Amino acid sequence: MPPPDIKRVIQPSTKLDLIIGANEDRNWVDVRSTIIYDVFPNDGYFIVAQTDPPILNSMEGETIEASFLWYEDPTSEPKRYAFSSIIQGLEDYELSRGNSVKAVRLKYPKYFYRRNLRFFYRVTPVNEYPIELYVPGYPESLPIIDISGGGICFSHPKLDFLERLKKGERFRLVINFNEEKKMKVLVEVVRKFAKPEMPKISFMAVKFLDLPPTDREFLVTVVKRIERIILRKRAGLI
Repeated sequence: MPPPDIKRVIQPSTKLDLIIGANEDRNWVDVRSTIIYDVFPNDGYFIVAQTDPPILNSMEGETIEASFLWYEDPTSEPKRYAFSSIIQGLEDYELSRGNSVKAVRLKYPKYFYRRNLRFFYRVTPVNEYPIELYVPGYPESLPIIDISGGGICFSHPKLDFLERLKKGERFRLVINFNEEKKMKVLVEVVRKFAKPEMPKISFMAVKFLDLPPTDREFLVTVVKRIERIILRKRAGLI
């Protein structure tokens, strides 16, 4: 299947994940969510919303990677594509008359490619470092399938609130990390699925949005800590 047509993707309202930097040794990637405001293909650039944390003037000229999920049809599983771009500068963009916002100018892409590499290393929580996950309106912690610095996958007993959510919709959940830190996180639904052998259970994968750098660093530390516990268990040291 060929990549999607550039004009169908690089258009106003398309959501992108900008990959600003990475540290493979620490399994960490700086991913910042944004949305396309306007497109000027004849001039070779397009405008996106400023990110959080913000892209700085000092980053002008840097090459970055932008990624997006593409659905070939409404019922298909998404495929992740990416493209290279260059930060051309910052500017004030007029959303409407008298309403200007900070925005980023990026180089218009030449082609897309499949992005099969996971952004983050995922682990399943262990008893030695319990993690609790809570969603609005439900008092009990939900089982976590896996967690990474970029998102979390969990199951739930077909809760109405979660069942009504669609791909791309956002909500907040609370994660308690072994009473060490509690985070209220804005997330976006990436995937919903079920397993025939578990008819009373639904599954959901979400990605974290606009995490402060300190929280992102903490998540990476937690994932590495759990990974070490798992390796020690396999070696018979626990």
